[in-house]
Amino acid sequence: TLGHPQTEPTRIQLSLRPVIYLAYHYPPLGGVAVMRAMRFTRYLPEFGWKPIVVCVQGGAKEPRDPALVEEIPQQAHVERVACLEPDNYPDTWDDPPGKVIRNLFKTFDFVLFPDDRALWARPASQAAIRLARRHGAEAVVATAQPWSTLVAGMQVHQRTGLPLVCDFRDDWTTSNADFRRRHPKRQIREEQLEQRVLAASSAVVTVTPGIVEGLRQRRPASLPEEAIHLIPNGFDPAHFEPRLEPVQDQPFTILHAGGIHPQRDMRAFLDGLEQWLAVHPERRVRLILAGRIEAACQAWLERPALEAVLEVRGFLPHAEIRQLMMTSHVQLLVLEQVPTAPWLFTGKAFEYIGAGRPILMTGPLDCPLAEVVRATGNSRVCLDQPAQVAEALEELYQQGPIPPDPQQQAHYDARRQTERLANILAEVTR
Repeated sequence: TLGHPQTEPTRIQLSLRPVIYLAYHYPPLGGVAVMRAMRFTRYLPEFGWKPIVVCVQGGAKEPRDPALVEEIPQQAHVERVACLEPDNYPDTWDDPPGKVIRNLFKTFDFVLFPDDRALWARPASQAAIRLARRHGAEAVVATAQPWSTLVAGMQVHQRTGLPLVCDFRDDWTTSNADFRRRHPKRQIREEQLEQRVLAASSAVVTVTPGIVEGLRQRRPASLPEEAIHLIPNGFDPAHFEPRLEPVQDQPFTILHAGGIHPQRDMRAFLDGLEQWLAVHPERRVRLILAGRIEAACQAWLERPALEAVLEVRGFLPHAEIRQLMMTSHVQLLVLEQVPTAPWLFTGKAFEYIGAGRPILMTGPLDCPLAEVVRATGNSRVCLDQPAQVAEALEELYQQGPIPPDPQQQAHYDARRQTERLANILAEVTR
């Protein structure tokens, strides 16, 4: 087992109850996809549970953040499982056999069901079954995406009889854009598979009120409505200690943490920033973009008026991102421009709340995430319209360093959320 805990050792029980935790994304993989599993497994020992983590050994297309391995608690056992994946093979003709295999994966993508990580489910479930028997596991938690992880969890439940708790980090069959692009027959198959997964579950947790409502509406009769729980994304308080502040003479710093892609259209924000700077050319301002930027979005940034302002950092380790969050003046949150915005609770928003700096969110004014951001007391939500962006920036500039509402911040504390998961595990193992 790798890593060490940064938790309160006096709260850790001497005898921990083993629980299988299936998570494709886990360190040394990095990025937002690993953070929820990291938070839960880090704090489960404080509430009486020993996480037996089964994760992928490869994950070739995923970003790497090896420093996160140090945060895995000593009480956890981690098993990394190799599997056949398209990204294990090169996408260039420098390696002709590998390129041919990758092209075959692309050609026959439609047979990989329910997603392109379908070949992970079987070895993951086999490893989990073996570990469950060895450690005397009492329950199984499976977190998705990829949806294949829920399939693996269902297989472990079927082979061992252990109660299954499924964690939906996203919606599967209602608002999911990838699902909606599928052929209608494929959609029916996925809906049927989701029903099988739900029927096998003793409890379900998910991240937004909208997904909770959708799952309750389409749940099978065997899964009670009250067995579907809301545990939103959150932040690890240990990640934001010691507290940092912006340096006194640094430029007014706006941070966007996370990837930029066509659905996360930030052109209205950039237009508003230009308008604001045109009115206040004397102000020293810096816009930091920390995350991958898709090629289709590069042209958005080619603006002479922002040349002296813009810093493109690319993907950064989580520790560096946290430092940037705490030392920024404004944290930028651009909500995707999609009809399903009410379903979206991007995990980044809660990391921003943990950092304690003001948030500027652009997007719908009446969605649940907007309510969360406004409730912090030090942040702003505006429509993605340049004039409104410029007005919000001026308000935040004049406002100064106001801390968030501590009660709202505490609501998303990873310890508190993990206690809720531990209570659910206790219920399903009675």
